[in-house]
Amino acid sequence: MHVLTAAPETFVDPATGLVRFGSFQGGLPPIDARGLGAGPLRRLLRRKRWIYAAIAADPIFVGAAVVDVGYASNAFVFAWLKGQRGLAIARTAVGGPGGAKVSDQAGEGCFASFHGGGLKIRLTRAIGVSAYSLAAEGRGLRLEARLEGRAAPPAISAIAALGPGLVSATEKQALLTCEGELRIDGHARSLSGGLGGFDYSHGLMPRRTAWRWAYALGRAQSGERVGFNLVEGFVGEPECAVWVDEALYPVGEGRFTFDAAAPLGPWRVRSSDGVVDMDFEAGGMHAEERDYTLLVSRFRQPVGLYRGVIALPGRAPLRLDGVLGVTEDQRVLW
Repeated sequence: MHVLTAAPETFVDPATGLVRFGSFQGGLPPIDARGLGAGPLRRLLRRKRWIYAAIAADPIFVGAAVVDVGYASNAFVFAWLKGQRGLAIARTAVGGPGGAKVSDQAGEGCFASFHGGGLKIRLTRAIGVSAYSLAAEGRGLRLEARLEGRAAPPAISAIAALGPGLVSATEKQALLTCEGELRIDGHARSLSGGLGGFDYSHGLMPRRTAWRWAYALGRAQSGERVGFNLVEGFVGEPECAVWVDEALYPVGEGRFTFDAAAPLGPWRVRSSDGVVDMDFEAGGMHAEERDYTLLVSRFRQPVGLYRGVIALPGRAPLRLDGVLGVTEDQRVLW
């Protein structure tokens, strides 16, 4: 299990000019890719930024993302209802350079937006404000939500080297309180009382990048608010964590067992240190398969229910039964 230190105030140490690598408790400072010595062309080709917001308001799970890969962009929103096979709704769009905007920070001053292909998404957090505002609109879909972070546990963040001149900075947050509404074909579903979180990532990425991801938000059978973030590959252990009520706990790297040819089948998701041991049952999946020769993406994100145990040292095991969340198998040539 890795040890978290306090988040740095700057991405690059002003005294040494070196990136401040590590695994941290708390949010990232603003990310300045110029501090890596990358010129404009390299930033265009290698710099990637995205933010993914999740809302778990039992019995509904909502995922929304804005992705800026420099020379292209995309966004999506989907919703799944517990007990149903397949997604309740999914909207996705692809744009060109500048179609998506993602800020250099995930905390105060955060913003992300996409407008194109019949889809609009906007996520913002104003300076001096503790809540995020999330809005999305597409054919048959309208989302308005407020994710309040005042009583949330600390974020986990990490800055990791991915190769010579390549780096990823990521911040994961969970257990924000949610108020809002999702409309599907004019039918309103309340999101109030739910839990929210996000994945913010930003960096100069390898040409070939792959990872597996698990994220969940809900309550243990004993009543505690619980979330977890596990990754295998990519940044790996430095961003793996469990949240319980107001506390953040670092855990080992994710380990995923599933049939890649049948991602809607059963998954087993564990942490390498044994703290997290979950079975995942998929109910639907958001998937994107694109092959533009120079840009190839295979993105599969099943959504469903987690059942299992979180056994943190020094406290009684927490049992989860039917907690909403996602898994992900991502391989991209960009």
